[in-house]
Amino acid sequence: MKTRHIFGWLAAAFLTLAGVAACSDNYDTGLMPTKNQLELKVDGHTSAFSVDYGAAPDDKIEVQVESNTLWKVSIECEGGWCTADKMTGRGNEIITLSILENINKERSARIMVYVVDADGEAVSNEGTTSIEMTLKQAVSDVRLSPSSLEPFEAQNPRSQEFTIISNVNWTLDVSYEGENPTEFVMITPLSGMTQGVNGTYAGSEGATFMMTLQDNRTAADRKAFLNLVSAVSRYTIEITQTKSSYTFDVTPSENQTVGAVGGEIPFGVLSPNSGWDAICSASWVTLTVPSIAEGSMSRVETVAKIAPSDGQYRSTQILFKPRDDRYPQQTVTIVQTGIDVYFEASRIDNVGVVKEKGDEIMVEVDSRFNWTASAPSWINLSSTSGYGSSTFEAYIEANYGNENRTGFITITPEPTYTQEGIILDPSRFGLAPISLGVTQFGGHEPAVSVPWLADGYTQTSATIEFNYYSPFAAIVEAGLFWKREDASEWNYVPASVSDPTEGKITVDLTSLNPATKYVARGYVKDANGGEKEGSASYPFSTAGQYPSNGDNPTPSN
Repeated sequence: MKTRHIFGWLAAAFLTLAGVAACSDNYDTGLMPTKNQLELKVDGHTSAFSVDYGAAPDDKIEVQVESNTLWKVSIECEGGWCTADKMTGRGNEIITLSILENINKERSARIMVYVVDADGEAVSNEGTTSIEMTLKQAVSDVRLSPSSLEPFEAQNPRSQEFTIISNVNWTLDVSYEGENPTEFVMITPLSGMTQGVNGTYAGSEGATFMMTLQDNRTAADRKAFLNLVSAVSRYTIEITQTKSSYTFDVTPSENQTVGAVGGEIPFGVLSPNSGWDAICSASWVTLTVPSIAEGSMSRVETVAKIAPSDGQYRSTQILFKPRDDRYPQQTVTIVQTGIDVYFEASRIDNVGVVKEKGDEIMVEVDSRFNWTASAPSWINLSSTSGYGSSTFEAYIEANYGNENRTGFITITPEPTYTQEGIILDPSRFGLAPISLGVTQFGGHEPAVSVPWLADGYTQTSATIEFNYYSPFAAIVEAGLFWKREDASEWNYVPASVSDPTEGKITVDLTSLNPATKYVARGYVKDANGGEKEGSASYPFSTAGQYPSNGDNPTPSN
C-alpha cells in the first residue's frame, strides 16, 4: 500500500535541517539538555492531538518526531491493528505506523511519545515531555444508492443515476441472468471511477455513474445485476426489465418438411404494431403475401408454394421480417426430401474371355431409371431398353479373324418420369453409363480381358484382376501394365500364372497416391512367343476423397 504522511495533513512546520543537525551534535557530545531546555514535538504538535483515518486496508502513515533528547513510544490499540516500526529514538526521526483495514466498527488507538533519560526512564518537568496522539479509524463502507429499483419498462426505459459510497478500493461490473443473454445495460461513469477491461469499473472512494437500458424486444422479462465488490464485501442490485408488449408471431414456427412432389405450406402471421415482409431466396419456393393494414390485430395467412424437385434433397429458409427493426425477425426452415435413386449393372457369370466360336453372356441391371443398352455389331443384345430390375442376354458372334477383339456392352440411365410426375435426370445425380468389357479370342494369339478392381481400394493400394485364355500354347508370362491417367510412361508388375491355358491374374498395386486416377492393362505371353497386351485400359481411383460417379466402375470382367 502507499505510505501516507500525517504531518502533511496537519500543516505543521518541521525543524530545519540545520536544527536537526544541531541536536544531533549535542547528543554526540554526550551532554543532556537541562530539564527546562527539553524539546519535543510530534507532527508539529506540542500537546495532545487526534487524527481521523479511513478504513483502507493495510496502509502505512508516517509520524514526524522532533526532539533534542532521547524518547520512547507506547501504543494502546485493541487487537494490535496499529503497530510502529520503532519504539525508541533520539532527536529528529520518523515513525512509520502500519494500519490494518477496519471491517467491524469504528476504533481508536492511543500513541504516546515521551522523553526519557539516559537510563530510559520517563522525564517529567514543567516543559513538554510527552505528547499523546489519538488515531481514529472509520469502519469499511461500500454500498450503492439507490439500493433497490422498480422494474424498468420494455420500451424507452428511463436512465438511472447511482451513487457509490465507499472508503475502500472497489470494482463494479454487470452480470446477466441465463445462458447467452443479451447485454442490455450500459454504464456511463460520471465521477470518481475509471473503466477497465471486460466491462469492469474501479474506484477507491465515492463515485457516481449513469445506467441506461436498451429496449427489450423479446417476449420475456430479463434481469441484470450491478455488482459492487471490495475486499470485505459484495453489494448487488437486481435490475429487471419487463417483456415487450409487442407481438410478432409466426405459426407454425418449427421447421417444415415436404416431399419431392412439392406442395403448399400455409403460415399464419400476427403483427399488430407493424407491417412485415416474407422473404425467401430459393427459386423453388413461391410466397403469396396478402395486403394487410398496419396494426391489424388478426392473424394473416401467407402461403409458401414448394415446386416439385428433381429428386434431390434440398433446403432453404423463409425470413419473416417486421418492418419495425426494433423487434425480432423469425425464420422457418423448409426441407424438401429427395428420392432414393440407384443404378447398377453387371454380368451374372464370371467369363472374361469368350472363344472364337461365340458365347453367351448374361447381364443384370437394377435401376431407378429407364435405361438403354448398346454394344458393337458382333455382340447381339436380347434387350436394348428397360426399367428397374431386369436381365438380358448378350450373344457373341463367332470371330473369324486372326486378331483378338474387345467391345463394351454399355448401359445408360435415361431421364425418367416418376408416378408423382417428377422427372429424374441421371446427370443431376452424377450417374454415368456403365460399360462391361468383352474380350474375344481370335486366330492363334492368347487373349486377355479388360481388367477390373477386385476387393476394393485404399488411399495407397488397389488389387487389379483380369482373365486370360490361350488354347494353342501355354502361357509362360503374365503381368499388369499401369500408370497414372495423365502419365506417359507405363509401369509393369509381373504376376504368377496358375493355369497355362486359362485362368485369372491378380496383381496388388502399392505405394499409390491418394485421390488419384490410374489406368491398367493386362498382359500375357505364350510358349510360342505370342504375346497380347489388352487393347482396353481400365480406369480406377485411389481413396482420399469421395470419387466421382464413374470412378472405379463395375468390374468389366
